[in-house]
Amino acid sequence: MKIQFDTAFNSSYLCQPVYTIEGKLLAVELICRFSSADSKLVMPTELVLNLLTPQQLLRFLTEQQIWACEHAQWFTDNQVILNISVEEKQVALLLEDENLRNAFSTYTFIHLNLSESFPRLSEGRNNEQVVALNKYFPLWLENFGSGSITMAPIFDHLFQWVKLDKNLFWQLYEGENFTIVMPSLVRNVSRFCRNIVVDGLDSQDYFDALRKADIQGMKGLLWPGVEPAELDSLLIRPAQFH
Repeated sequence: MKIQFDTAFNSSYLCQPVYTIEGKLLAVELICRFSSADSKLVMPTELVLNLLTPQQLLRFLTEQQIWACEHAQWFTDNQVILNISVEEKQVALLLEDENLRNAFSTYTFIHLNLSESFPRLSEGRNNEQVVALNKYFPLWLENFGSGSITMAPIFDHLFQWVKLDKNLFWQLYEGENFTIVMPSLVRNVSRFCRNIVVDGLDSQDYFDALRKADIQGMKGLLWPGVEPAELDSLLIRPAQFH
């Protein structure tokens, strides 16, 4: 997709892996990047999406749906989740446009990711948008524990997956009672959402600290994202799990 501001920007994708505690590829997060034609200038994705018109956002979502369609066999054959992040305006389009929504929901491997900053998320089941979206797609909560929301959306079972904020994980790791606090946090969240992923696995020490944790997924710089053409490389069990 080509976006024209003062400079023309083209979209491209990066595939960020999430692994199970055993080292199997659990999910791929589809990360969109916007860079200038000469690749010298990169715009933050969140900023670009906020600047897009509804028509451009529709094109953007359609492009992601086409990408999922083109790679559907790979995700289905390997039983891997495709995790796509959406903001408020994208959610509104998905709920308003039945054809677009059906095009996405056709693929059961597609899950949608909402960050803690999503508007009115603390209202839980009183947030009509999230409740409606939950009827069509499995949802992930990003950045859980960043301090932006209450526990209401988790208590109300709106999310099938909860991803612990990496900064919270790092703070807990540095604390004196990590071996007590971390299992307690996981145990309490598991009462309402069984699928927990921890972000921020950026070093071997972090990995070792979670090696026996009762969680379902791990993500971090230990396992960098790859270009779509290299998806098969993510199926190889990383060295840390051997």
